[in-house]
Parts: sequence; C-alpha cells; structure tokens
Amino acid sequence: MMLGIDNSVLVFASLVLVFETLERVRPAREIDRWKDLKIDVASFALAVAMNRACDWMISAWMQDNLPERLVASMAAVRELPAGVKILLALVCADFTIYWIHRAQHRFDTLWRTHAWHHSIEEMYWFAGFRTSFAHSFLYNIPQATIPMLFFGLGTFEASVAFAIGMVVQFWEHTNLRVDIGPLAYVFITPQYHRVHHSASELCRTNYGATFSVWDRAFKTFVDPRSLEAGTPLGLGEPLVRRRVPRMIVGV
Repeated sequence: MMLGIDNSVLVFASLVLVFETLERVRPAREIDRWKDLKIDVASFALAVAMNRACDWMISAWMQDNLPERLVASMAAVRELPAGVKILLALVCADFTIYWIHRAQHRFDTLWRTHAWHHSIEEMYWFAGFRTSFAHSFLYNIPQATIPMLFFGLGTFEASVAFAIGMVVQFWEHTNLRVDIGPLAYVFITPQYHRVHHSASELCRTNYGATFSVWDRAFKTFVDPRSLEAGTPLGLGEPLVRRRVPRMIVGV
C-alpha cells in the first residue's frame, strides 16, 4: 500500500508528536532511550527502505502475474463501501499476521526472521521499527496483497489503511500506561504487547498485532496485569555484535 512521500512524512511526524507526548505524560516504566538509539535509528532507516522495496516488489508481481479470472471474482467485494473494505482488509491482514507471528515463534527458520525484533530491551514507540528484512517481507505480503488483491483499495483508501497501520505500529510498542476498559477484549494495548516482548516464555503469548480476539480465541492470551513491573524485555541474553548483520537480514 504505497503512499505519497509527503503524506507518509506528515503521518509519521504527527504520530511522533502524539506518542512522544503521551510517553512523557504517562510512562509505563523508566527507560534509557540513549542505550540503543544508534541501533534504533539505523533500524528505522532500514525498515523504511525494506518496506518500500517489499511493497514495490509485491505490487509489481501482482500486476504482472494475477490471473484476470481471479481479479474478476473479487468484483463484488471490491464494490463494498470504502469504510467496510478498509475494516475487512485490516481484520483479514491482522488474522493472517497472527498466524505468521505465531509460526515465527514455533519454527527455528522463521524465528531467525523475527529474533532481531525481540532484541528490543527498551520498549518505546521508536524501538518497534527494529525488524529484519525477512520479517518485513513476510509481513508485507498480507499487508499489500490483501488490501490490493481482495479489496482493491484505491489511493485514498490505501492512505487511510496506511495511517491506521502506522498508528498500530506506534501504539503497540509505546511506553505508555493506559487502560482502555472493555475495548481490551477486542484491541491490544501497549502492556499487552509488552508481555510478548518479555525475556521469558511469555514471549510465546499475545501474538496479536491489532486485535486481541485472536489470542483469546486460540488460547495464546496472557492477561497483561500478570506481568510484574520491571520484568526484563528482550532475548534474555546479551546481544552478540557479530551476529547482528545476520539478524538484520533475518537468516
């Protein structure tokens, strides 16, 4: 779901302002932002480049290889109202990503695509962009193909979906103390995702990226209130510098 550079920058800058303010006002825990700042800046630049490259490759492949009959079979869905299409696309993509994410924690080969993301020890909005190339590619497949192939999102609709996706990316990784009440039965919270990033067996729970219903339905849910304050995050072992290049690639 490509978005104009100017619009992307505007969305990103607005979210930085909002979430940086929220973290300052209601921080969940004390963090050392300077500890891994160089890694986070480099990871962010790489994540942006990988996202653009993956979107371009997937979009180009779809345009050249999708059978016309398959595209035609999606006509009825593509004629739904814009809001319905965006919502359905988000739900379908999130459901797919739940299973990809779960598989990453089950199979060694896929875990190598995801380990770099779990090297985060200081969780805040910027750290969430620490992803490997292979990780980004895996996630961009449903994020690009589902909205474009099944729902045929136009430029404006894709822009809205992109903005929502960016909000989720910031939201789940932000260092924020918040209670969303009954909405927690549907949506994840920062503390929900913090359980998943803990340096313990709890990293194999709370796989949901946007919706908490998948974890509840498939019995991978752990109540965020059970996580003790100050629980260490990360891989549970020192980051070996010589392994970092391979972790960034995801192999």
